[in-house]
Amino acid sequence: MRRVEVSPRPNWRQRCDAVGFSFYDLESEDGRPYWNEEAAYAFAPPEIALLETATAELFARCMDAVEHVVRAGRFAEFGIPERFHELVRASWDDDDPTVYGRFDLAYDDGAGPPDLSGRPARFGTVRSPAVKLLEFNADTPTSLVETAAAQWQWLEEQTAAGVLPAGADQFNAVHELLIEQWEHIRTARWGLAPGARLHLASLHDNGEPEAELIVEDFDTIAYMAETAKAAGFDPKLIFMEDLSFSVDRQAFLDADDEEVHRIFKLYPWEWMLAEQFGGFLPNTRGRTAWVEPAWKLLLSNKQLLVVLWELFPDHPNLLPAFEAPDALRGGSAGYVAKPRLGREGANVRVFDGTDALVASNEGGYGDEGFVYQQRARFTPIATAAGRPKTAVIGSWIVGETPAGIDLRETGGPITGDLAEFVPHYIEP
Repeated sequence: MRRVEVSPRPNWRQRCDAVGFSFYDLESEDGRPYWNEEAAYAFAPPEIALLETATAELFARCMDAVEHVVRAGRFAEFGIPERFHELVRASWDDDDPTVYGRFDLAYDDGAGPPDLSGRPARFGTVRSPAVKLLEFNADTPTSLVETAAAQWQWLEEQTAAGVLPAGADQFNAVHELLIEQWEHIRTARWGLAPGARLHLASLHDNGEPEAELIVEDFDTIAYMAETAKAAGFDPKLIFMEDLSFSVDRQAFLDADDEEVHRIFKLYPWEWMLAEQFGGFLPNTRGRTAWVEPAWKLLLSNKQLLVVLWELFPDHPNLLPAFEAPDALRGGSAGYVAKPRLGREGANVRVFDGTDALVASNEGGYGDEGFVYQQRARFTPIATAAGRPKTAVIGSWIVGETPAGIDLRETGGPITGDLAEFVPHYIEP
């Protein structure tokens, strides 16, 4: 894996607009645009195979962890109120369908270089200790449209223009697999004919006066609606603020008073449980199907990292993680404090081996408690300007299938909301 300079397309903003990706100019570090195609990450095919295998392995172990938590009734450790325990248990036992998720991965330099001696069997048992799980964005993962659509368009156009080598490829089957998964859910899981209604909801704004549309969430929902439509659904875009509940009809309603029977929501489950309408969720099970499902509460919470290490100690793709930092203090790698429900690096604190604070981010999380994870040992990648960058790999899972990757890079040790998106390609 190496970072290379690439000449950007002269009309790259218009080309991003053409695939429904409109928030490319969100301000990132140093006032730069969020989408950065002045660089790219080049991978060798065996490296991609290792990431694919690690993703499949980690998803399987996460399924083991959910089964363990449900059977042992360890919901309280995840901060789930008791009145919703049965909702989560029933969602898991009934195998409520999932569409997607994104693992954040890193190459841990302290584990040695990835084994590139040969391509491992697809989803086999070959593991690389260099591929480490940082966290799992299992409920409301974003960076979807730029991964599935924008960077694939970039690959095709830059290859055709001779900017990338002939025969360059990309680990990116996200679009095709999303359509396949939605069709599987419509036919095999829900038994619906073509044209069945599917609501898709995101949060319109942050609730502040004169607040503007959250464009990133809306573009993500709009793109997901395209894939659902290609799979035979009749999608309807709505906002979470417009959902209401009819006591008479015992159903959730959209702004047009249409009953909501199936809904994909880009809105955290833990927020739903804490709100007024949360009390209606257990009673409407069977009348309203939510995607992502309620059992994702156990995967979108960083308490998962603690349970994974407890169940699979010394697993080569895991970093040690605990509910208290004591076991990690004094180690050469240092450790990271992560709020259980944090997003985009908010309220993350990084400590070195002497327990000194190295870096921290502000935010609105932390009241729910923290977990403590051994710090992955990155080697910053120097840019042309001589500034070091830290890259995190987002590895997508669609259904149960590894689907592709994206890369976010930042000048500091915490990947936050100022990190830039950089496309990738596989060298021929």
